[in-house]
Amino acid sequence: GSNLQVDLNSLHGQATVLAALVSISRKLPLGYPARLPKAVLEVSKKLLTESSSDAVTAKVEQEAGWLLLSSLLSSMLKEELEDQVFDILSLWAGLFNGNPEDVIGENGDLQPRIRVWSAAIDALTSFIRCFVSSNLAVSGILLQPVMLYLNRALSYISLLAAKELLDIKPEVDIFIIRTLMGYQSLPDPMAYKSDHPQIIQLCTIPYRDWFEDELRAFQGGKDGLMPCVWDNELSSFPQPETINKMLVNQMLLCFGIIFAAQNSGDMLSLLGMMEQCLKAGKKQPWHAASMTNICVGLLAGLKALLALRPQSLELEILNLAQAIFKAHLLSEIGILIEGDICASQRRASSEGLGLLARLGNDIFTARMTRSLLGELNGITDSHYAGSIALSLGCIHRSAGGMALSTLVPTTVSSITLLAKSSIPALQIWSLHGLLLTIEAAGLSFVSHVQATLGLALEILLSEENGRVDLQQGVGRLINAIVAVLGPELAPGSIFFSRCKSVVAEISSSEETATLLESVRFTQQLVLFAPHAVSVHSHVQTLLLTLSSRQPALRHLAVSTLRHLIEKDPVSVIDEQIEDNLFCMLDEETDSDDFFISLQRFLQSSKVRGLWCEVVAPISKVTALGVSKSNLKGQETFHVIGNLIRGTIMRLLYVSCPSRPSRWISICRNMVLAMSTRATTEISSGNDSTSGPDGDSTLNFGDDDENMVSDSKHIPVQGHAFETSIVGRNRDKHLRYRTRVFAAECLSYLPEAVGTNPAHFDLSLASRKVANEQVSGDWLVLQVQELISVAYQISTIQFENMRPIGVRLLSSVVDKFETVPDPELPGHFLLEQYQAQLISAVRTALDTSSGPILLEEGLLLATKIMTSGIISGDQAAVKRIFSLLSRPLDDFKDLYYPSFAEWVSCKIKIRLLAAHASLKCYTYAFLRRHQAVVPDEYLALLPLFSRSSSILGKYWISLLKDYSCWNSFLDAIQSPLVSSKLQPCLEEAWPVILQALALDAVPVNVDRNGNSEAAAENMSANSLVSGYSMVELESEEYQFLWGFALLVIFQGQHPALCKQVIPLASAKAKHDGDTPAEDTTSPGLKFYEIVLPVFQFLVTQKFFSAGFLTVNICEELLLVFSYSIYMDNSWNSLAISVLSQIVHNCPEDFLEAENFACLVVELCLGCLFRVFHCASAFSPVQACWEDLLFPLFVAAKTIMRRFQPKKHLHSVALAFLLIGYKFIRQASTELSLSKVTDIVKCVNSLLKKLID
Repeated sequence: GSNLQVDLNSLHGQATVLAALVSISRKLPLGYPARLPKAVLEVSKKLLTESSSDAVTAKVEQEAGWLLLSSLLSSMLKEELEDQVFDILSLWAGLFNGNPEDVIGENGDLQPRIRVWSAAIDALTSFIRCFVSSNLAVSGILLQPVMLYLNRALSYISLLAAKELLDIKPEVDIFIIRTLMGYQSLPDPMAYKSDHPQIIQLCTIPYRDWFEDELRAFQGGKDGLMPCVWDNELSSFPQPETINKMLVNQMLLCFGIIFAAQNSGDMLSLLGMMEQCLKAGKKQPWHAASMTNICVGLLAGLKALLALRPQSLELEILNLAQAIFKAHLLSEIGILIEGDICASQRRASSEGLGLLARLGNDIFTARMTRSLLGELNGITDSHYAGSIALSLGCIHRSAGGMALSTLVPTTVSSITLLAKSSIPALQIWSLHGLLLTIEAAGLSFVSHVQATLGLALEILLSEENGRVDLQQGVGRLINAIVAVLGPELAPGSIFFSRCKSVVAEISSSEETATLLESVRFTQQLVLFAPHAVSVHSHVQTLLLTLSSRQPALRHLAVSTLRHLIEKDPVSVIDEQIEDNLFCMLDEETDSDDFFISLQRFLQSSKVRGLWCEVVAPISKVTALGVSKSNLKGQETFHVIGNLIRGTIMRLLYVSCPSRPSRWISICRNMVLAMSTRATTEISSGNDSTSGPDGDSTLNFGDDDENMVSDSKHIPVQGHAFETSIVGRNRDKHLRYRTRVFAAECLSYLPEAVGTNPAHFDLSLASRKVANEQVSGDWLVLQVQELISVAYQISTIQFENMRPIGVRLLSSVVDKFETVPDPELPGHFLLEQYQAQLISAVRTALDTSSGPILLEEGLLLATKIMTSGIISGDQAAVKRIFSLLSRPLDDFKDLYYPSFAEWVSCKIKIRLLAAHASLKCYTYAFLRRHQAVVPDEYLALLPLFSRSSSILGKYWISLLKDYSCWNSFLDAIQSPLVSSKLQPCLEEAWPVILQALALDAVPVNVDRNGNSEAAAENMSANSLVSGYSMVELESEEYQFLWGFALLVIFQGQHPALCKQVIPLASAKAKHDGDTPAEDTTSPGLKFYEIVLPVFQFLVTQKFFSAGFLTVNICEELLLVFSYSIYMDNSWNSLAISVLSQIVHNCPEDFLEAENFACLVVELCLGCLFRVFHCASAFSPVQACWEDLLFPLFVAAKTIMRRFQPKKHLHSVALAFLLIGYKFIRQASTELSLSKVTDIVKCVNSLLKKLID
């Protein structure tokens, strides 16, 4: 009874709400969990395949199931559903099986079944768009069953039409609409050629039967088809389009597609049917509606022909189509010849003639144009004359070029003559035709400019000059002339003066249409005549339009400002329009969100039984001022807002290099602007944007009153707040979204200032200021202000804004970490801001932080720890390390169930990379010659040792994920998750690979397989840090070796990774010395990352454990031999690895002939390279001695460890001769003594071999 109906309505409403949630999931900044689409798909399958035994309930459940499936297919990425594509496709098989006549003839109510079919076809259309249209490679496999389902639906429609069931006509019409939309979504109309006769029979009904002329006027109705919330473009009207209107629309559009796919004979037949319809209905009351239908259908067909048929159409088809649009030869029919037709019919017919000119050859186009020009002579019907003028313009626009260049003068003079008429309607259409001709003619029109300007002045001086439409037409002519003349419009030219006078005259009426042309005149001058008017004049004109209530005017003004910034950035910077743009952005989002929300609710919440009650108050909404045009204007707010943001960002990048302090002041004041409301009201609100999982909406949120902390929590210092930013004509604080955008602008500032060294060098900037060079506005002088505002944003009470502040602090550390403090030699400039930086890290790494904030906090903590700015502060180092270690204890539980899997994976990668970076940074001190390791970092070594057992497993698993060997991270095999994590993995793997190898030790197994406490028995002297770190099993060691060897074969590192800290250097304080040079340059190569890793993988302990074999050592030596002629950076690292291999390898390795030969060849080759460097006068000459001594040590080891063999005589002799050569190159007594010692050693070994 009634309870059942309520439950069924509730089920339908719940399905609609769930479908709406699914539709927005793809737009969420943190994604959605993979279980969501799977769960929705399972629910949909259950509703479709396990429906209730009650017939009425079953149909409602099935309709809800198809609704969910349609939303899922429309909203989710196809990669998420690709593995189930055939299972999904099989869902329609049970619905469209059996004989159509038997299905239609079944007992029971037909209405709910038709609703289910409509919902199923709608879901099938979503399936086609998701899988068939987007993937042509597999479309052939999927197309056949899709075609079968559509064909079956078409059969149902034919049988239903034959029954003429008037009581269910709305449901049948919706079924037809959905089926036609399904066919239109298929990429190739020839794929369903066998269905063309049935579709043509269905779609030509408007040409055979009477239809209400609903294409010319909008009529809302309760029977309208509700738009889906996941549609790309929702209707702008408060009431839905009627079913009859949508039915006619879809029939005509589908007819056009089918018409374009027919052969010549069938096209002629269809055109003949249209011609007959036009003749038969000439005196009928529905004749106007029939003409509209013919215009729409034929125009859709001609547009489809442009895409399907690149070759020209046959002349017979062109002539017949021309006769339908306009009487031709002996034909007395034609839409344009009707005279007083409506504007839409005139425009459609003229556009159709233009398309015919494009589809025909040059001869046909020229003949048709001359024919139209000939008809203008002596014409008396003003309506027909206006149609001809517009048609000529459409033809020139569609097929202009060499074929019509000779006809431009005749066309312009003919249309100009018509435009001088005293009949306003004829003037309007003539001006439109002339405008199209000018735009197509280009430079061919230059000779007619003076006459056209005279026409414009004549029209304005006539008695009818008060008509807005005439003034708008004149304004468009002037703008077209500006585009044609271009730079010739000099300030003193007569053409420019006349154009300016005309525009000033039409804009004096203050009508929207004429003001739009006035602003467009400014835009045309900016684009084509940039020197005609000063930038200052342009800006002042445009600023007056920014606050217009008309979206079109605001959009045009902002886009023109964007063009100005691109053309002349220096002049625009001087105008200081930043405040105006921010104020406009703030006002742009100040539309009444209630009405938008109400509209969306009405369109997406059609709950049966409740719908009529909700729709009823619409008239009240309209009475409050929400007209159709206003609602349509709401759709442009988002577009204009994005344009304003883009313009502000462009202005930021062009003006920041010269005025960074101004941007800091503007953005700071906006972000921290106080509400004019009571501070008690602000402070009373709580931040509810984050749940227990840190669920928050990135960058955007509700515009509540409590969006920014008041001054009691965050003091506002420095510049006074400009009253212009508060907003004009309203007494309320800046909107939250505006403040968030201002914070984002501020975060780009360190990058936007450019690469001028003075921005990042305090000494250089101070000298320039002292010498009064340029403006003296350098970013390094504003570091204190920048860090202050960044810190305030990073600790603000609203978590959605905090990541921006933390990101800005990271950028500041990146840019200024090596800047020395001139007042404290041996210290860095950023050291004085340790408190703010550490406090921001502590806030970001709090257990309640959301994922975005946590990720930014990990990056900032890593930069602080590895920059040297907290060196000497043991408490600070210990505190940050503790904050980094806390998430590691709960690593496996680090999961955000409300977000996509890649969110938690990204946090895990950042966390592991942070620990790896800190370890590499600490070891850089240990391996640096004569470097004193700070005590605060020495204290971390035992902590690294204790955590290595956990970190080592995680690091190895992460590298395996990167190389597709493993699935350590959740859902890493998913294409979506993998694509999201790939950039993060690219940044993290180099430093993780290095951290894994640092003081790594083999697991407690010796090379013979005997278990022993290898790590414990190992001498502390063999470890760089004195502590054993990651224990590697044989399989893990082989993976690392293979991974590192593979990397060497790659080219340059594709991404600059600031966390990669080469083990040979570090940044630290050294008693007033300048900081070490940043070696993480864009030229960082793979071998600079991997060769230090090999230094730790070829230590004595791994040889003893049997992890290293002769074969893998030979592979590495072969790589070295292929790269012997690389730069000195390679030679230095490779020689170190070679020396270790020679020194640590067992005796049996040296007995292998291939291994021994490779070692000797490499040693000799490297010696030759070093000698070449020593002999040449090059910048690297001073480093040859550093390369020489490891090589001679390796040579001594070779001579000492090799068994006496005859072929070593020549090797020893070669070493001896090279030694003598280097004696001559020695520059110091120390180097001379070392070379002499080596020569003596080789000489004694050679004597032993000879004896």
